[in-house]
Amino acid sequence: MRNPFVALAVMTLMGSPAFAEGPPNPKDLRRVTKARESLVPAVEKAFGPKARFVQLFGQGREMLAGVVAEIPVEPLGTDDLPLLAIVRYAEDTGSVRVVAPEFKYREARIVGQDVALLDGAGTLRLRDANGQERLLAEQVGGDLFPSAKGDALVATLKTGVPGPHETAVGIIDLNGRVKVLADGPGVDATPSISPDGKTVVFVSGRTSVASFFVTTVEGAEARQLTNVGLENWMLFGGPPKEFVPPPVSSHHMEWLSEDVLRYNAGGGVFWTLNVRTGHAAADVGGAK
Repeated sequence: MRNPFVALAVMTLMGSPAFAEGPPNPKDLRRVTKARESLVPAVEKAFGPKARFVQLFGQGREMLAGVVAEIPVEPLGTDDLPLLAIVRYAEDTGSVRVVAPEFKYREARIVGQDVALLDGAGTLRLRDANGQERLLAEQVGGDLFPSAKGDALVATLKTGVPGPHETAVGIIDLNGRVKVLADGPGVDATPSISPDGKTVVFVSGRTSVASFFVTTVEGAEARQLTNVGLENWMLFGGPPKEFVPPPVSSHHMEWLSEDVLRYNAGGGVFWTLNVRTGHAAADVGGAK
């Protein structure tokens, strides 16, 4: 299956620094630099000198990182992403340990005391501290985001509908029950669940411009939060001032409160979004 965000990228040039107004927040730059200082030597020691960590999954004191066996000589297309091994990184101490040494995964997230691992075939499994795995779901497209309680996660789901850009948003509990929450025409993806476990925010291309929508864990009718009234032709030659960029992934999202989501809009710039009002703004921070 093609990466569903190819469609969103075409429609909005998502992740473009032109849409991510302002410089990166200094706090974010410091966190990334600190992570690299710990991860680079640990990955080389565990996997060899050609291995590189290429992705951080999650926010907070404990994160996961994806590792490639080596950087490809030729640039890869969007639909041909390399498979990853997974390590766990503790921000407070800088410690790094291998969680899944096999280069077979697309994504991983910490869920409570366990780790959710999504392989290249779209099969999602849960691995406990003893290394025991059990199947959670199949036909999972990615964009894993766990609930604050660690009892479920939201994700992008493959729908089985013909066409390369048909995905839905769903919630998967730890018993393996899957519930579709949003399935409009085209891409519904990149979900995130609020700290109280009630609200789910996601990105949809159903209006032709990648925009945030909000629903509930019960699957209430989705409501558009951002870019209301915009059409894709309005973005050519530069976005209008009211345009709110979509996130580059679900892996760099964090909730500042029950109502405010913070996300990476590309170019290292984070934005904040109030999921009640739809108000959004670049979070560039201060000079400290």
